[in-house]
Amino acid sequence: MPFRITIDLLDASYQASTLDRTRAEWPPHPSRVFCALVSVADFTDPVHEAALTWLEQQPLPSLRIPARTLEATARTAWVPTNATAGKPTHGTLPGRTNGRAPKTWPQRQLEHPLVEVEWPTQPPPGVLMALQSLAQAVPYLGRASGHALVHAEAIDEPLAEDGDGRFEVWHPLTDAATTGNGRSLRAPYPGYLQRLRTAFDDGQPAWQQDRTFPYTRATATAAVVDEEPTAGPYEDLLTFAFPSGFSLDPALTMPVTGAMRRAVMQRLSDIGHDVEAMAAVHGHKKRGDQRGLCAYLGLPFVGHPHADGRLRGLAIALPRDLDPAHRRALLAVLLRVDGGLRRLNVSGLDNPLSLSYVQAGDPPLDSLRSVRPERWTKPARRWTTALPMVMDRFTNRNEAIEDEVARSCRVAGLPALAKVEVLRQGAYLAGAACHLPAGALRRKEGERPLPARHVRLTFERPLTGPLVLGSKKSFGLGLCVPLEESTSA
Repeated sequence: MPFRITIDLLDASYQASTLDRTRAEWPPHPSRVFCALVSVADFTDPVHEAALTWLEQQPLPSLRIPARTLEATARTAWVPTNATAGKPTHGTLPGRTNGRAPKTWPQRQLEHPLVEVEWPTQPPPGVLMALQSLAQAVPYLGRASGHALVHAEAIDEPLAEDGDGRFEVWHPLTDAATTGNGRSLRAPYPGYLQRLRTAFDDGQPAWQQDRTFPYTRATATAAVVDEEPTAGPYEDLLTFAFPSGFSLDPALTMPVTGAMRRAVMQRLSDIGHDVEAMAAVHGHKKRGDQRGLCAYLGLPFVGHPHADGRLRGLAIALPRDLDPAHRRALLAVLLRVDGGLRRLNVSGLDNPLSLSYVQAGDPPLDSLRSVRPERWTKPARRWTTALPMVMDRFTNRNEAIEDEVARSCRVAGLPALAKVEVLRQGAYLAGAACHLPAGALRRKEGERPLPARHVRLTFERPLTGPLVLGSKKSFGLGLCVPLEESTSA
């Protein structure tokens, strides 16, 4: 029996914005519902904590939302300044404006103001009672003016669309990126509750703890996840798109990703962080340090009949064991401080690169798969390189290059491999750069370039991306794309 939380919005609008606050969020993100429960929980009560811990451990929930909605005019209001310290002035007294200007909140107008979030497993009786109590205490969803009546229950039948088309159902899938209905939605995950509590204690926003997952609108042929994937080495992937119609030669991958690394370090330094202490960011670890490093990636257009292999955007992958404080700092400089990372100066390019953060469910970018996180993160058994992998070392004539690739994967901490394939020439994916010049395979002048090959890996279990291989993986070479089981390329 599934477990369902129903949100009855008392106003026919949903007031919640995307991360950059320029548009109304839609569909609603399951993480908002979870955070609403957390906001009313009493963590001196072990029952509340146990109930929320149970909920975050469950498989991703499905959504049932109104099918007919409209992006409404943003709501405008005057708000008081958020003064928490210092001597009160005429600008901080209650009733004065925040920033001396009215604030606006994007909203979505709904024909039927009802949202349902459903988990596929039924909670134990004690957990169910606690979750029902928490749901009844939730006063709103989204902005505080979005009043709602919330209730939770165990039900007999799973979510389904109405025959008259009033509602539609969204499911978490492994292949949302290959459908026209795909979105990335933020949802709870194991460990989310503790991250939220730590962020609250540190005065940090909840959005910095979010993770996105691929969702798609239900269709008759939708395929559901039937096997738990193995977690890859990276926990978050933040992607940034170039302007429409602009692209870069894949030979510029390391110059561009190196510039991104320098820009991130400079932005961190500018706001007072000790960048030298952030080994994951700058990549210079002490001998024996097994912690993961951030990977700065170029995102090529590959795997399509018309693909040209050119870079359409950039990304940064954050390792799974990244220090929480460093993670918060990175998210802040990439997405919020001074508008986030929006321009990048690259040596050799006449003009700075313009970057646009690819947000969950961003409709204008849905057709450009290369810059969507799902393109690089969805679980799969089979992966192949979109940019050639640079080997970790030279091999002698008695060593099979497949064995060297397998060794490199073991050293990187990847799970067990069932098969390794290596091409001496060419690439497995349409459009992928078959050969990069020697200068594109080294970071330092005079460095002897190691061999580079396109490879295809088959793991014993599905693996969650992103996946990057080889000696230049922290700078984007060896970036892999997941393949479908039926894909022969």
